[in-house]
Amino acid sequence: MQKTVFVYRATSNHLEVCRWQDIPDMVFIFIRVIPFVMIGIVLMLLISNPALSIAALAGPALVGIGLASVGGDSSYQTYWQDFQHDDYLWSEVLEAMLDAEQGLIVLTLAYELPAELAAQIENPEQFTSQDVRLYFRKDQQTEVIAMVRSQIPHIVLTPGRQIYEF
Repeated sequence: MQKTVFVYRATSNHLEVCRWQDIPDMVFIFIRVIPFVMIGIVLMLLISNPALSIAALAGPALVGIGLASVGGDSSYQTYWQDFQHDDYLWSEVLEAMLDAEQGLIVLTLAYELPAELAAQIENPEQFTSQDVRLYFRKDQQTEVIAMVRSQIPHIVLTPGRQIYEF
């Protein structure tokens, strides 16, 4: 039920990329409603069979209340939607590749590994560049290519094929 949403904003100086998992709002509504259903079931069980201990039924009711508080929390929703925001300068683009078959432009940018990470990696010299992927629909291809070419006119947009490594 998840899909990744990409939003790009290009200015004359930089490219802004936002990415998140589009989890249906129905999931978070369900998390907020389920506790009331659980409490209703607990009350019905207690009324129908008084021999049931209140202590035995309190656990599911408390779990339901906990779910309601977590499901309604906006920071919980942001965490599970995996929201990321990045800015890249057009001036740092080293090369660009167009994969028209997949609807993708890959921009390779200069990248400097932070010192604390470089100290933990055996060969930090291999991390000198970073790829940024710009996805687009086929019907938007000409507009996206024109926008990228206007922002980085000194770099040739070479055709190629993106290979995903896992």
